[in-house]
Amino acid sequence: MRASDCKDIVRLHGECDLYSAAGFLSEARVLMDKGVRTMLVDCSDLIYLDSTGVGAIVRILQQMKSLGGSVFFRSIKGPPRKVLELCNVIMLLREVPED
Repeated sequence: MRASDCKDIVRLHGECDLYSAAGFLSEARVLMDKGVRTMLVDCSDLIYLDSTGVGAIVRILQQMKSLGGSVFFRSIKGPPRKVLELCNVIMLLREVPED
């Protein structure tokens, strides 16, 4: 899969933390409720990720899996990537290259 193949995109900007993770979850849930089964999470503008953000990512992965769908991630880099590596979550993510 390429990033351009996915029409349903959730973009993370700035920080995904205690204060913003609920919005990320909500945005993803709205897409799932609309019947979306293939979603791209664009992390190109994400600069900070804490444990709440990691938990949100894991929850979205679990919810989409229970629906028979897939979540792809693009442009995980810098400190957010390091956090996901330290939490051993990076191996659960399906990454796609930028177009």
